[in-house]
Amino acid sequence: MKKHILLSFFLFSLVSFVFAQNVVTIEQCQEWAVAQSSANVQKELNDKLLKVKLNNAASHIFPKLEINGEAAYRSDVPQLYPYVDGADTFNNHQYFIGIDFEQVIFEGGKLYYGRRYEKLANEAEIYKVEIAINEMKEQVITLYLNLLIVDKHLHILNNAEEVLQKQLAQLNSLQTNGIIPVSAVSQLEVEMLKVGQNKGELQAKKESLIASLSILTGKDLSQVEFAIPDVPSVDINSESARLEYKIFENGKQTMEFQRKLHLANSLPRLSLFATGGYGRPNYNFFNPNFHWYYEVGVRVNIPLIDWAKSTGVSNVINLQKAILTSQESDFAKGNNIAIQEKRFEIQRIENMLIIDKQITEKQKEITNAFSIQLLNGTITAYDYIKQQNDETQSLLNQEVHSIQLLKAKYELLALTGRL
Repeated sequence: MKKHILLSFFLFSLVSFVFAQNVVTIEQCQEWAVAQSSANVQKELNDKLLKVKLNNAASHIFPKLEINGEAAYRSDVPQLYPYVDGADTFNNHQYFIGIDFEQVIFEGGKLYYGRRYEKLANEAEIYKVEIAINEMKEQVITLYLNLLIVDKHLHILNNAEEVLQKQLAQLNSLQTNGIIPVSAVSQLEVEMLKVGQNKGELQAKKESLIASLSILTGKDLSQVEFAIPDVPSVDINSESARLEYKIFENGKQTMEFQRKLHLANSLPRLSLFATGGYGRPNYNFFNPNFHWYYEVGVRVNIPLIDWAKSTGVSNVINLQKAILTSQESDFAKGNNIAIQEKRFEIQRIENMLIIDKQITEKQKEITNAFSIQLLNGTITAYDYIKQQNDETQSLLNQEVHSIQLLKAKYELLALTGRL
């Protein structure tokens, strides 16, 4: 008995699992689309690139060590023998080999500003990748909701077709008994053909949408059911948090650090240095022989002309920031207009849905009455078909408007940067 119970439980779990796998949600489609895109790879590459750029930005503070050598002939050398008795003449051939060392102590903050500049530049690239991800999610939402509209349309047509089939069967019986003319049956048969034709067109559109969504998600969605998503929670009065605003702010900060980098080039530079080697002549010019030599000290470099260059660069950056500020203002204006329009659209669709439900209920009542009248012969088949189409259209309008409300709220989330 226990074995039978366990087996039944296992089979039930397996069936439930398989069924669950045949139903997908809009969130799953979004996750799959992002996962199979290059977004994660781009982020990883940007992280690696940032490490390289940060090392490059700090490369100027690393110790410099280099070997120098020289073999030269000078046309003239100091002559001491006319003035100093017994002094040797310096050799025109000069040779040396040595090693030079330098360590920067202060460089005007270039290390900090350079690394901060590279971090901001990398941050901007990450924002762009995130924007591309959001655009991909919007594309998934559009395909998914259009697919739901087609599915709803097909469902409504299937129901209408079933009703027409029942009516046709009843009319065939009445026509056989000579109660109604053949034309009444023919009109319903033509309407059945039209419904079948519409279903074929919608089925082709559905397959096209599924194929596009399959390519985008990297999954075979031809044999799955698409769950109707819950209406997303939307704060109608929420402010926009679009990533574009972060990119604008990032651009301003980047320009400021660019200005500071140029300013750092105009500041004094302090470094330790050491040099040593073996050659002729050495630091004692009065010794004409090969000898060891060395020198250690502190070196200060104070740029002078760079002040004028830094001023020009600063003016250019001020103009670039002004352009960026105006672009941000234009974007904010367009974004606010789009948000406001979408809010009104949501309110309009919600109001339409209230009326849609009332119309649909009335249309069903009228169709039921027309169905009885058709069988009684008090109305023509054309009148019934027209009413049936009106009911079908009212149902379709209600379903389409419900999906449009979903779409509008998702679009508002996208416009406010909360998708």
